[in-house]
Amino acid sequence: MSVRASAETGAGAEVPVLEGMPVLGSMLDLKTDSLGTYLRAQRRHGDVVRIDVGPPGLRMEMYCVFSAEGAQQVLASESAGFRKDNPFYEEIRDSFGNGLLTAQDADYLRQRRLVQPLFTRRRVDGYAAAVAEETAGTLASWARARDGIVDVSDEMMHLALRAVSRILFGADVDATVDVVHRCFPVITEYVLRRGYSPVNAPRSWPTPGNRRAAAALEELYGV
Repeated sequence: MSVRASAETGAGAEVPVLEGMPVLGSMLDLKTDSLGTYLRAQRRHGDVVRIDVGPPGLRMEMYCVFSAEGAQQVLASESAGFRKDNPFYEEIRDSFGNGLLTAQDADYLRQRRLVQPLFTRRRVDGYAAAVAEETAGTLASWARARDGIVDVSDEMMHLALRAVSRILFGADVDATVDVVHRCFPVITEYVLRRGYSPVNAPRSWPTPGNRRAAAALEELYGV
């Protein structure tokens, strides 16, 4: 996702806009079902779509890219032309720091070089055993599930966390996984809600949402 004053799909073509509410655009849709909104945008309009968020005067125009080629262009070959200076990325920085997802320019290149050794072909091939073992454990737990019903979204997050933790730390880290599994959705929902809102209360105000997010961040950074 990128935010720019204007964009084109190529050959002077206008970027299609996802249909939203007259005043708020797609703000409420993104807050209630962000994944479904992105899927609808791609299925209706293709691999480059503009999504308007918020009322006129405070509106944010998001240009969404849904193809591997587009991701390569935005994140690598032409990354200097796609900025991360909008409120959405600022909310991510305020919660998680200026990591690889939000960094730009020289800082982005520095961080990218730091993690590159983890993603060589040889290293990635070596991760297969850990991923396969964790996947087998997850499937076995599904077979034991009462009535054969599982929350796939919750289970896949837990599987991903366990696999990544084993790959990065080389050990069984149940306690860490449990904390991340519990806290990360709280923080993510908070960041998305604030990122899609044109106006937010300061984080320092003791609102219920601010307090929940602050507690989750404190617990997460404590592991």
